[in-house]
Amino acid sequence: MVQTLYGNGANSIWEHSLLDPSSSASGKRKANPQDRVHPNKTEFIKAKYQMLAYVHRMPCRDDDSVTAKDLSKQLHSSVRTGNLETCLRLLSLGGQANFFHPEKGNTPLHIAAKAGQILQAELLAVYGADPGALDSSGKTPIDYARYNKA
Repeated sequence: MVQTLYGNGANSIWEHSLLDPSSSASGKRKANPQDRVHPNKTEFIKAKYQMLAYVHRMPCRDDDSVTAKDLSKQLHSSVRTGNLETCLRLLSLGGQANFFHPEKGNTPLHIAAKAGQILQAELLAVYGADPGALDSSGKTPIDYARYNKA
């Protein structure tokens, strides 16, 4: 998943705040090839990929619920495709990996599992999607994944 995202320009998402010229003034910077592996590169890699420290995040306020819901609905539709970058961007902007679509009766992970989108499922899992969540039929994403594997 990471290789696919990296090869398709995901660094513009993962390193969004580092692309801002003011980030160097705040002490944020990308690790250089000359930097020592420990602690410089190690800390940068953890911050970038595990903590998603440089990803653009929209400020969350009570009146932004419509925006988060819209992003989550877009995410719900996007996970059936192989376009990981779109889903990564929606997740980084505030789309919810566990959003239960009231009309569809399921979550993005259910959709990815039904569509056989393994990389999408992996990305959703990184963002905390629950593989044991029940859809309106009482099935989990794991159930759909098992069915597609058979």
